[in-house]
Amino acid sequence: MERPGIVHQKQRSSLDQQAMQLTVPREGIWLRLAFTLEGTVRRSSFAKQMLSSQHFSAVRTRWTLADVTFLRTALERLYTTHGHIRMSALAADCGLSLRQFERRFKQCIGVSPKKFACLLRFEALLRILIHEPASSLADVASQLGYQDQAHIIHEFKIWMGCTPTVFLGFVKQRKQRGPLVPNPHHAYVPIYIV
Repeated sequence: MERPGIVHQKQRSSLDQQAMQLTVPREGIWLRLAFTLEGTVRRSSFAKQMLSSQHFSAVRTRWTLADVTFLRTALERLYTTHGHIRMSALAADCGLSLRQFERRFKQCIGVSPKKFACLLRFEALLRILIHEPASSLADVASQLGYQDQAHIIHEFKIWMGCTPTVFLGFVKQRKQRGPLVPNPHHAYVPIYIV
């Protein structure tokens, strides 16, 4: 005789496949994901087409507990390596084959894991250029795993819509005007919050 409300091992996998309302924390890796998506969409019209908030929100409502666990593992590894990781190693860390990993990541986030890794590597590049604008592009390229400066210029045109030289000009102008002082009464919440 089965007791109501008890989930048996055989039923557990079918429950993971069903879409359930999940409470995903709005901190840690999930907040970093939200800011990554938001910042990327604000910088580039190409990214705006690729990472529409409506698509992300619709997909997010179908996440299962297994999806959240999978994404936490994948995103933590991607963020700690700044996107500089082999997809086969990342898939192995998540306990999936490469093809299963790529398919599941794209279903959950809306972009391929390789494209997301490129985005994270580009964000690391931006941080370095903002905080150390005098560093050479060749040194930064080798540090972050880019092949050469041409690769960086190509990534800049995709993710920023401008060249590194133009971006560094904006950084220089911004530094001359002084640091941004955020309004302490306004808490910014990205539209991609999970």
